[in-house]
Amino acid sequence: MNSDLNQETYLAGTLLELSKLEVITYTANWKFEVEKADKHTLLFFVKTRGQLHMNQEEIPIYGKTLCLLLPGMSAQTLNLSGNEHSLIYQLEFELFRIGEKTNLRKVFDRVLDFPVQGLLQADLLLFQRKIQLLASAYGVSSVREHLRQQYVYELLELILKEQPPVITVPKDADASIQLTIQYMQDAYATDLNLDKLAELAGMHPAYYSQRFKQKMNKTPIEFLTQVRMNKAKEILLVSAPKIRDLAGLVGYRDEFYFSRRFKENAGSAPTQYSSEPLASIVSLSYPYTDHLQTLGIVPTAAQFHRAPYLPVNATSLSLPLHAKDAWEIGRQAFLEVKPSLIICKDNVVLKAREHISDIAPIISIPWATQDVFDHLEAIGQLVGRREAAKEWIERHAYKSELARKRVQKTLGSPSITICRMTRSGLRIYGARNVGHIVYRSLELTPPDRLAHEMSQHRAGTNFNWLTVNPEDMNQYESDFILFFTSSEQAAGQLRQQLRTDPVWLRLPTIRQGRYFLLPWEEWMVYAPQAIQQLLEKAVSLLSNASLSNRHN
Repeated sequence: MNSDLNQETYLAGTLLELSKLEVITYTANWKFEVEKADKHTLLFFVKTRGQLHMNQEEIPIYGKTLCLLLPGMSAQTLNLSGNEHSLIYQLEFELFRIGEKTNLRKVFDRVLDFPVQGLLQADLLLFQRKIQLLASAYGVSSVREHLRQQYVYELLELILKEQPPVITVPKDADASIQLTIQYMQDAYATDLNLDKLAELAGMHPAYYSQRFKQKMNKTPIEFLTQVRMNKAKEILLVSAPKIRDLAGLVGYRDEFYFSRRFKENAGSAPTQYSSEPLASIVSLSYPYTDHLQTLGIVPTAAQFHRAPYLPVNATSLSLPLHAKDAWEIGRQAFLEVKPSLIICKDNVVLKAREHISDIAPIISIPWATQDVFDHLEAIGQLVGRREAAKEWIERHAYKSELARKRVQKTLGSPSITICRMTRSGLRIYGARNVGHIVYRSLELTPPDRLAHEMSQHRAGTNFNWLTVNPEDMNQYESDFILFFTSSEQAAGQLRQQLRTDPVWLRLPTIRQGRYFLLPWEEWMVYAPQAIQQLLEKAVSLLSNASLSNRHN
């Protein structure tokens, strides 16, 4: 967004085009799923519950909830529920701002940003009244278009009025330098130079270069060059472009100059780079650390799930688990191990690029849209261990078959519900995490209602869990329930509830003691080695169980 536009003046000089307004009343049957929005999209939920996953961030939907999706963003609703009073408003619009103005004409450019996005603050009661006015006027031929536009402007003005102020101009030198670093991440393919970066930082070029080197231990142009080289390496590791095309993609007009710079940086020509072995691999996501080890690769530095998983001579990295978590580790930890490749989940790649994109190529493996087998094959292809990935998948299929026979010999094919108790409530899991072991490896039966939800997705992808109230657990009745808790204290509290609470005791599974209390920390990892180890534990747990015995 242009830095001289603040929230109060953002809409000044804009044209608005209302593309769509839909009012959904059958909320439980409605799904919203876009991989890449092409318009600004407002979603307003009234008396509705569920979740909205937006660009890998989870937004809880409860009561009245207002969200804004910008062009290019992805979103998916999960587990929506409501009643006869529930409503969902889906409003799509486009904004245009004057880009050229003369005495003879005005030229408007399309605007893709907005001062705020995601979950929005606003006077939701007033917002509901205004959008109801818009809905009553939408599609009515007697209502003039400018009046409908005015209603949308009023909605947007209400949103902007209620948001906390956005600081667009850094207040200190370090923040200004960080702004230029972020700009280089986005604009590395354009014609950048020291003067332009210094102007963006609001500093004299010499002073800017001096401060930048103090902060990053390299000049701005050295940093930019390294970002470009690493981006070229990322492209070469996943595709085989023509060198002329590759040079243009990373900001070089002369392919021969680019090739010389690339060889100086990487030690090999662009045409040979992807066939060279990767000397040092770093994993920023502990499930992918497991994948590397499964493929016989010990990362030089990585995020590990727990200390026992830490191999000799590997550096453990204290990294955020989620995009919303703070990045607290310094650059020195990465500089010391001199990585030739960094891999991570797609939900942390933006944060990783912000901090270390000049150190090594960073490749993200999609997390939610792929299952554990997809992850293993993708990483195997990336690091030259494709056959090892294929062999592990085949061995796992064989071990799973033996494990199923052991469980079936004792229990037959029981139905099982997987529950996790969290601070925000009760979750029921599908075919990821421990659900992969139960429903895919052992092929045990989920409750009918859960099975229906799981059938809407490719096995092990997109759908992970849904929230339920204990009062609704009768809709997920099964032969056994696996309860997962975060601590011994939480397990003790849950055990007491299951023995005394009438809500739980109305379930035959609970009254008959056909449930297990297990530590979530031990069972949570969704990765090959963890799945293989926990498969044995699950078989032991279930093959020793009996429908008439209490297991808690």
